[in-house]
Amino acid sequence: MQSGLVSVMMPAYNAEAFIGQAIESVLAQTNTYWELIIIDDGSSDRTGQIASQYGDPRIRIIRQENQGEAAARNIALKNIQGEFLAFLDADDLYLPHHLEVTTGYLQMNIQADGVYTDGYYIDQIGNQLQTLSSRRRGPFEGNLFEEVVYSSDVFGPPACVVLRTGPIDGYGLKFDENIVIGPDWDFFTKYADVGEFGYLDQITCHYRLHTTNISVRTSLERRALELAKCRMNAVQMRNFGNCSIGVRTAVFYDLLVNLLLDFPDRQSEFTYQSEFTKLPNREQAKLLRLMAGKTMIHGKDWSHVRNWLDRAWKLNPVDWRAALLCMLIRIHPELLHTLLKVKGIYDADMRLIPPFADLQMSDHR
Repeated sequence: MQSGLVSVMMPAYNAEAFIGQAIESVLAQTNTYWELIIIDDGSSDRTGQIASQYGDPRIRIIRQENQGEAAARNIALKNIQGEFLAFLDADDLYLPHHLEVTTGYLQMNIQADGVYTDGYYIDQIGNQLQTLSSRRRGPFEGNLFEEVVYSSDVFGPPACVVLRTGPIDGYGLKFDENIVIGPDWDFFTKYADVGEFGYLDQITCHYRLHTTNISVRTSLERRALELAKCRMNAVQMRNFGNCSIGVRTAVFYDLLVNLLLDFPDRQSEFTYQSEFTKLPNREQAKLLRLMAGKTMIHGKDWSHVRNWLDRAWKLNPVDWRAALLCMLIRIHPELLHTLLKVKGIYDADMRLIPPFADLQMSDHR
């Protein structure tokens, strides 16, 4: 580890349209003590050729067969030499002061293991759409594990985050190569499990939205399954059991009621895991009841619904809703389905809402 050096990791796959601008935004940094590790993840376009045109010795290019974003980031982790780690995807941009203010903050605030900033979402040609902070909760500082576990909207895109590499080495942190959508959220959750964060209220980066963003081009059903993997990992982390009941319930709600809606066997499996059964009976019962109702509205397989409702009623015998649903599922399941639809008490299928849908709409006004 080289003291003061900031290592910038840049995974790149078929990024010829934007990688030149991304590299130039690093070259323009007012903090010049950096290294840029570009992982060309099996690109079939001119990505590697464009990256090779820059003769700066601080830029290193590593080429590999296509293995995905998480694998590319792990290769970068094995090759970084800096005290600090920064993130820049090949289609995003730093403003010139990004590395200076973030590393400066960490040098002045030794209690912080990481820091994040504000920035702008931009469209394909660089027009500013909204600030990152407009789509976040917070800002938060200190131990952010509970907030990051609750939702991915604490940091947003990884370009706004700079970390100390010490905790990464000390705890052997790496990106989960089984996750296609959200490996950065999963990684930051792991980091928040062991480190603390500060916040800088400054615009320092741009996150570009375009039709080849992996979060945009991946099917919505696949995206839900990938995010479910992030939730599954979070439940297993050492501090998950220390989170508030509300946060733990919210995590299981997202996992069981939303993300795994079409996988009832997996849903049932998770309701028997220790972290679920550690919830108060009332919360377990509510989640089972909501799983049953959402499945009857949007799911394809109702085979587990009766069991979930029976368990919900046993866990919380005073819950009249569970009792009513138990009775109706036995008498006339089709009638129950119709009543639930008419009453409209369950949310829409959240998996069918594309990411950044509102920003993409604003891009075409």
